[in-house]
Amino acid sequence: MHPGRWRWLAAASLLFFATIGAAEQASADLQRLLDDGHCPGCNLRGADLSGMRLMSADLSAANLRGAKLRKTILYHANLSGADLRDATLDRASMGRINLSAANLTGLDLHGARLAHAQLRNSKLVGADLSGSILDHVDLRHADLSMASLAKASLRGAMLDQAMLAGTNLAGADLQGLDLQKLAAVQGADFSGARLDRARLDGLDLSSSRFDAADMPNAGLSSANLRGASMVGSNLRKAELGGADLADTDLRGANLRGARLQGAALTSANLEESALGGNLVGTDFSNARLARADLSGANLKDAVFRDADLRQTNFSSCNLYAADFTRANLKGANFRGANLRTATFTDALIDGAVFEEARGAPGQRP
Repeated sequence: MHPGRWRWLAAASLLFFATIGAAEQASADLQRLLDDGHCPGCNLRGADLSGMRLMSADLSAANLRGAKLRKTILYHANLSGADLRDATLDRASMGRINLSAANLTGLDLHGARLAHAQLRNSKLVGADLSGSILDHVDLRHADLSMASLAKASLRGAMLDQAMLAGTNLAGADLQGLDLQKLAAVQGADFSGARLDRARLDGLDLSSSRFDAADMPNAGLSSANLRGASMVGSNLRKAELGGADLADTDLRGANLRGARLQGAALTSANLEESALGGNLVGTDFSNARLARADLSGANLKDAVFRDADLRQTNFSSCNLYAADFTRANLKGANFRGANLRTATFTDALIDGAVFEEARGAPGQRP
């Protein structure tokens, strides 16, 4: 017989006996689990454990890839380091489960109830956790890149050093969370998320989405929001001091009372947005503020060079020493504003309203 054929037959035989051996081992491990209720390090790949009561069971480092765990009671079970890829966990009871360092890549966990679970160092890349309950879950150092947490509840969750790059958090409840120590969050989708009082200070949030997000009193100081989309977001009384908002889309956003001292808003789009409060020295150069409402704001020393300010409402604003060089102010409303020492060099002011304004163009100081 040809030597190549012998080698092929030998390899096939080895694979056959290895498969038989693995199947026998899996069968023995399943029996061990049935007998003892525990099976750390066991091979339970593809096993049907549906409906079993495995409360407080030790399945640490077990191979559960492709296992069926429908309606299985895993409350307080230890699955740390387990491989659960391709497993089925429909309606499984997983409260206070330990899944630290477990491999849950791509797993379907939508609607799962995982309150108080341990998921530290777990792999959840591309997993579906939409609509799940993750309150008080430990997700420190977990990799949730490209995962879906849409409409999930994460109240009290711990996320230090977690990876959220490209993660879908649309509509998620993240109220009051301290997210300042996230390892990565670029390109995440927070559209419609609840982020009131959440802390995102200093994070790189470039190209992330916050459309219609509810973010009153959120901390975003010194955050990189360059190129982010925040259309219609509620940023009332948010802390944005020193934030980079260049090229950020803030159309229709509510920034009433937001703190923007030192923020960079170059080329930001603030059309139809509402701003107010203390905006002293804020740089709006090249920003698009058409039809924005800035009434009553303190804009002393603010810079509006080359900005689009058509029909912007500056009524009752303090614009002392503001710079409107080359700005488009057609139809803008400066009624009752303080414009003393403000600069209007080469600005377009056709149709602008200056009634009761102090220091308007053409007036004596």
